Amino acid sequence: MGIDSKSWAEKFVAELTVEGERVPFERVLAHHLDDIAKLRAASGLTWRSLASLLARAGARRADGGLISADQLRVGYARLVRQAEKTSQHDNPQGGN
Repeated sequence: MGIDSKSWAEKFVAELTVEGERVPFERVLAHHLDDIAKLRAASGLTWRSLASLLARAGARRADGGLISADQLRVGYARLVRQAEKTSQHDNPQGGN
């Protein structure tokens, strides 16, 4: 069974604060990389659709604005690249 998009968005929003303190957006996003990939692959949701789900669940930036599709897409891409670099560094293939 796939991930329920509404439940995912609500969980994401809940993780944006801890005891009233803001958690950086990309830190929360990093915990959701796999779920986002699964949601996009299984349901065909676009970045705009994911941003919309987050907005309906109450997600906001630290300045109170909405999390945009571009912010979500760019943050996701940056974190995936970082994970790939870390993975390549930790597990070099071929060696010299």
